[in-house]
Parts: sequence; C-alpha cells; structure tokens
Amino acid sequence: MGCCNLSARQAGSAGTGQDEGELLKPGRIRMWSNSEGQSEASLHPKDPAILAETEDTAVLWGRTREELANLLITQPISGWEGMNIHSLGEIIWSSLVFLRSYCMEEMCECYIVLSSSHLLILSVDRTKKAFVYEGLLPLVGMRLRKIASGISHTFEISGSMTESRLICCQNAADFNMWVQHLQHQIKMANAHRPVSPNNNISFLVPCDEQWKKRELMRHLLCNTILKWEGKPIQHLGRIQYLTMVQVASGCMGDSEERLLIVFPEDLLFLSVDKDRTAITYKGKLPLTGIQAKEKSATLGRLQFEITGRLTEPILITCSTAEDYEKCLFYLQKPEKILDCLTLRPPPIIPKKSRQHQ
Repeated sequence: MGCCNLSARQAGSAGTGQDEGELLKPGRIRMWSNSEGQSEASLHPKDPAILAETEDTAVLWGRTREELANLLITQPISGWEGMNIHSLGEIIWSSLVFLRSYCMEEMCECYIVLSSSHLLILSVDRTKKAFVYEGLLPLVGMRLRKIASGISHTFEISGSMTESRLICCQNAADFNMWVQHLQHQIKMANAHRPVSPNNNISFLVPCDEQWKKRELMRHLLCNTILKWEGKPIQHLGRIQYLTMVQVASGCMGDSEERLLIVFPEDLLFLSVDKDRTAITYKGKLPLTGIQAKEKSATLGRLQFEITGRLTEPILITCSTAEDYEKCLFYLQKPEKILDCLTLRPPPIIPKKSRQHQ
C-alpha cells in the first residue's frame, strides 16, 4: 500500500481526557485459556484462524485498507485528544490486530496506524462502524521485539514511558510488514529527534501563557521524557497544574530552572535543556509525604519551601503571583489536613462507675 497523507483532515473531535491506563476497553476480545499461564508461550489466542488479506481484500466493514485510510481522513474519531490527526503526516502502514498489555488477561481488537513519528491505536466499534481513539505512542525511544516461542505473528513494543504491549497480527504477511516498517520508522525517529517537526518545546517554554501550558501538557503525555523512571506519566492522573520555577536545595547549591507539575498524588520535576529540544526527568515526590510552607514574599520573591521526611528542604521560586498562589493551593489542599486529623483516634470518655450502696 502506498502512503496516505492525513493532512486533509481538519480536526478530531474533542476527547474526555482518557489516559493510556484505559487503553484496553471492553469490545471484541479474545480470552486466554484458563489452563495457560502468563508466559510467552501462553499468549496465543484460542481461535487464531483469521482469513489472510491482500491489498484488494476487505479488511474491516467491507472496506479495503485504502478505504479505511480515507475514512480516518474524512470522518471524526470518537474521543480524539491532543494534536490534530493531520499533523501526524503520512500513513505508512495500518491493519486490524489483537493487542494486549501484560497487565491484562484479554486481547482486544484494535486498528493500529503507523505514521513517521507515532503509532496510533484505535479501538473498533463494530455496531457504529467507527473508530474510537485509545492512544498515541511516540516512536522515539520505542523498542520492538519479535515473539518467537509458541506465538504466531506476534511482536512486542515497549519503551521508557510506555508499558509493554503484545500485538498479534492476522497473518505472516502483515506481521512482516509491521516488523519491517516499524523497525525502520523507530530508527528514523530516533535519528532525527533533535530536528523533529513535532518538537515544539522551544515555542512552549517558558510556559508563561495559558495556551502554552495546555499545549505543553499534551506534549508531555505524547512524547518521550529522557531518563524517565517508574510508571508511565499517563498513569499519574490528570495534570492539575504546570509551571516553570527555580528550584534550590542543599545538594544543588545555586537554583536551577525546573518544570513543576502537580498530579493528584505526585509532584513531578522535569528539566529542559538549553536548546529547548528535550525534557529530562529529575524526580518525583508523593504529595502525602511533603508539606509546602510559605516563605516571605518581600523584595518581589515569591517563594515557598517543600519539606518532608524523605527529602531535604527544597526552595521553590515562582515568577508570577498566580503561579505562587496556584502551587500553594494544590500543595496545601484542605483535604490533606483533614486526612491527617482523622488519623487521630477520638478521645475516650470513661464511663461513670456505679456507686454501690
């Protein structure tokens, strides 16, 4: 199949903020045998027989792959979020597959689409004959591994910011096309990362306007963060606030510029390189283990201090009064104080003893 350009599409429909943790939804699924374990040899579905397809064969809903590509261009995708689909560029390869993450016991039917820099994952609504947006994975930092033991036409994708996923193709020809194209595009995406057309960090930092903050939030959820540790950023919940601050601690000496991001349960610190081309993970603190204390705001310094049992004091300097107030608002939530108070047992009132006559 030749490449199909997505630029004719104007915009996707607005989403509702689903994250990658909700990637595998109920739909057309395949169950694993109860007698099989979680090893690689047990990852083959019970009913693997699927008709082979060619360029002229109907792939889904009686449509060929070319017709489905045109459907992506011309019809809104339910739940779409982030960058417009036309910004993804050309469709290099696409097909109907069964996808499973290691934390799931089921394989779900998905239609996946490869562009030059991203892998788009769509679930299939067979009742409405429509696609539903499930996720957009950056190719930068992605790894591909063929599954050779006991599984037909299956490969694994993983990355520093995404959980591993198994993708089961319908036949050997489709499997070979995916391995060939995906390996090549991963290599190209990593080779051209510094000059990637999707790299818009320099336009968004410093994030001193609301639209910049919104776009930077989307960028963080769809692109690689260098040296990331722990569970994927998409699993930390909805971003509550984001701003650029100056951070100073005992081990750092002088203050350094950091992106401060507040999640429902975590406080995340990221750095941006001097060329504004890459974002690097610098640490994460649980909100339940820290306190934010106001400092003197004299001489125009909008500062507060973060303390906790597992971290040395960190001095945060904000650039605007709004950032200062918002950070303290989210880090000094009233419910955190109430939670601490409820941990104390109520006083015990002794019962009056009966006087015996």
